[in-house]
Amino acid sequence: MKLSAALFALPVLLASSAFSQFKTEPLAGEGIWVDPRLEKIADGPQFRVTVWFEQQLLGDGEAFLRRAKEVDSIGRTKLREQSIAALKSASEEAQKAARAELEKLEAVSNVEFHWIVNGFSCVTKKAGIDGLKSVPGVRKIFFAGPARRFAGQPNLQSRPPAKTEAEAFDQEATEPLWYIEKLKVDRVWKELGITGKGTLNVVHDGNFIFSPWIIGTVFHNPDDPRDGEDNDGNGLVDDVNGFDFSRNTWDLTRMPLPKGRVNAGILHGHQCVGIICGRAGENRPVQPGIAPDSNWAGVVAMQKIESAVQWAVEHGADTYSMSFSRPNLADYRSHWRKMLEHGAFCGVHFVSGAGNFAQTQPIPLQMRVPEDIPHAVFAAAGVQRDLSRTPFSSQGPVEWKTDHYNDGEVEKPEVCAFNFQVPLLPPNGGKPKAGANGNSFAGPMFCGTIALMLSANPELKPWETREIIIETATDIAEEGFDFQTGHGLINAFEAVKRAKELAKKE
Repeated sequence: MKLSAALFALPVLLASSAFSQFKTEPLAGEGIWVDPRLEKIADGPQFRVTVWFEQQLLGDGEAFLRRAKEVDSIGRTKLREQSIAALKSASEEAQKAARAELEKLEAVSNVEFHWIVNGFSCVTKKAGIDGLKSVPGVRKIFFAGPARRFAGQPNLQSRPPAKTEAEAFDQEATEPLWYIEKLKVDRVWKELGITGKGTLNVVHDGNFIFSPWIIGTVFHNPDDPRDGEDNDGNGLVDDVNGFDFSRNTWDLTRMPLPKGRVNAGILHGHQCVGIICGRAGENRPVQPGIAPDSNWAGVVAMQKIESAVQWAVEHGADTYSMSFSRPNLADYRSHWRKMLEHGAFCGVHFVSGAGNFAQTQPIPLQMRVPEDIPHAVFAAAGVQRDLSRTPFSSQGPVEWKTDHYNDGEVEKPEVCAFNFQVPLLPPNGGKPKAGANGNSFAGPMFCGTIALMLSANPELKPWETREIIIETATDIAEEGFDFQTGHGLINAFEAVKRAKELAKKE
């Protein structure tokens, strides 16, 4: 198989030569592990696999908490720099060792290296697995699903948003939506003077409609003006507001707004962004966004999740919202978990809704990937406006028993927000009407709260932020933790106040 130079060059071009105090470590165990599902797969059709090399930032299934203690004295900014440098250095070395052998493998194609987990993804057949085992440094081979074609061009009806500066946020001039008061966000604005300034929220979704509610806070990549060129050398053309990695395009609008009645599904990404950092304004009489002075960027990824997370890390993301849920991944869950654990060490706070499967799935399967990932992913369940539990809201516990992770039963969710009859933002303006249901919208409320916390104290590491939110949550169900509402309802005021107090002590 012929491998293009550009394919290998991308992570190397992005790598930092700075000394990394925080180093990688070898994977635990010996030999090469092959996903048991690959033994059962039929010989013939192509499929995708994901491969891990020997050196990783977190070498075993218990490394997250162990290594978090190692960096207790390092702030988030420094830890981000060191983790990125260590990951990229390991990727560069692994590529050098693997390149020659990979080029010989005729049954392997579409190789894409990633550094967020030191390894690569590719397309192959059953006959190609033995060849992959011969590649120097390979330690684990995961079945990643059927092979899919990814292609596409920007929608001809779509137009990129012009750079628009949002007006200065004036709390007194806006009417906050009801969930903002319920989460005590209005007190954060008024009493603490924190509105999310200086934070970036990456929203992972399937479609984004650009409307006046969210255009004023959209991120604009300073290193890549929209001119049809890859100005920042990251292999992506015009990744100004984010990127659709599945179609390899800057265009984040897969399904444009139709005439007539709007399908709420088309507005899913728009609604998530609006909850995090949407803004009131002309013909927008209410304030929807929890962190109105923060910014957002969109990513669409499907099977390109590694690229999306790497983009978020490279652009300094503070939060990463994931309002989706993937079941039945078997051992491939380990890859998702390792990727998001590494991302957390790179300073990103990963947040997911808890899922909507309480009425259709048994425990412990109601919460799936990514919301079932311990420590590195914060899961938000949901309640109704009167604080009663929503029947569809997934509940814990979850169970982890894979080749790499053996936690057993894990307490989930972390906390809860609101997931029923959330006001749906009409893209053409006007007052929202209740109509958005699902934990897809509880997760962004969690993201917005974290953005406020990081605006008050940018050096909080993800596990520190998680602890603060848990400790300050308002208990609304059984005393203490419960598997329906976690540690309670998010209390943004107390969480941001605690974050601000800790910043003064540092």
